[in-house]
Amino acid sequence: MRTRTPLHMAALAALFLAPLTTVRAAPSYVVMRMDGPIMPPTRDYFARAMDRAVEDRAEALIVEMDTPGGHAEAMREIGQMILNARVPVVVYVTPSGARAASAGAIIGLTAHVLAMAPSTNIGAAHPVLGTGQDIPGAMKDKVVNDMSAFVRGVAKRRGKSVEWAEKIVRKSVANTETEALALGIADLIADNRQDLLRKLNGREVVLNGGRRVRLNTVGAVPIPIEPTFTERLLLLLFDGNVALILGAIAFYGLVAEVQSPGAVVPGVVGSIALILSLYSLSVLSVNWAGVTLLLLAAVLFVIDIYAASHGVLTAGGIVAFVMGAMMLFRGSPTGAQVSIVVVVSLALVSGGFFAIIVGSLVRSRRMPPGTGPETLIESSGAARTDLRPTGKVFVDGSLWSAVNVEDEPILAGEPVIVVQRTGLTLRVRRAQPSAVGPVYGSQPTGSQE
Repeated sequence: MRTRTPLHMAALAALFLAPLTTVRAAPSYVVMRMDGPIMPPTRDYFARAMDRAVEDRAEALIVEMDTPGGHAEAMREIGQMILNARVPVVVYVTPSGARAASAGAIIGLTAHVLAMAPSTNIGAAHPVLGTGQDIPGAMKDKVVNDMSAFVRGVAKRRGKSVEWAEKIVRKSVANTETEALALGIADLIADNRQDLLRKLNGREVVLNGGRRVRLNTVGAVPIPIEPTFTERLLLLLFDGNVALILGAIAFYGLVAEVQSPGAVVPGVVGSIALILSLYSLSVLSVNWAGVTLLLLAAVLFVIDIYAASHGVLTAGGIVAFVMGAMMLFRGSPTGAQVSIVVVVSLALVSGGFFAIIVGSLVRSRRMPPGTGPETLIESSGAARTDLRPTGKVFVDGSLWSAVNVEDEPILAGEPVIVVQRTGLTLRVRRAQPSAVGPVYGSQPTGSQE
């Protein structure tokens, strides 16, 4: 029997372990896109991509960026994650025509490597109010000084121009990719991702704690990270068009619920849309002149329901709505905006919606066909509001003002019977007489003395 020498065993071990060694040696990188305004969901998306890069021991996390700026706190938290990252983070401003403005410029400055595609730009990070206007008074100095100190520290740590970093905050300086490269702000210019990987290969970066890492990106396998459904939904809420549409749905739903109490569905839908719209607008930077015009439009629409203006107020409301919608995000540092197609569509829908409501109310106030007030006596209908004792009832296809002749309140949705009509007001009782309290027109029971 032949014995296996240690040399044979070593050869067999090498044979079996070779495939594993090859698999482990294959480099990879995690890639994500940071498009549009930088918002809290963007921070969550970035954190998930960072965790995946650490978990897979990726060569780098590549952030392909095209952003007008965004939420200051979200930007700062992303910057902190990059400064404390355990894997190299590469910010790549791409495609051509893209920008890393405002918050995006500061995130790019925190990256271990800042790359830019041809015809891109970076900078303009001066902090402003949520309305897009300059910060007034002493608060401006406080905010600007705080942000300036942050970017100076980041620039010094990354070996970038501290003077340029301060200028993008204090003077909103912005530069093209070639200017940024000449100033030492951008580390390289890459035509596309393959060009970027080729130029990153062999580059040495310093991670938090002083650990030096040499990138091995030639032939690296990409691990794309896409936003989750929840992240996409939350990011969708921060779209200016969606915020405006939600506000309009909220208004329509609440008005419909007031006009048809007890319908429930319009009120529920309107309430949910209102909450989502307020959440969206609280993060997006709105122009208060635009908000004021939208509120004026809502007031004019509602007044026209009860005033005989022959549509004049509705027309005024449409004009105020269009102007307010177009101004709503003007000057916003988040880059939010509203499409003219969405604005015109909502204006037309609003006009039609209130034309229908006003028309139905006019018809409901007309005298129903018949020979006199007695034609409605004993007609059945339903309470549209609580009758305590006055409210609204729906009888004979029309909405009427009504007075409850019973002692107990009649609740919305309960069936009623008309017992008398005076002008445009009906006196009603329950269709099923109440066990407590007299019914209009009934006689007391029992013998009389």
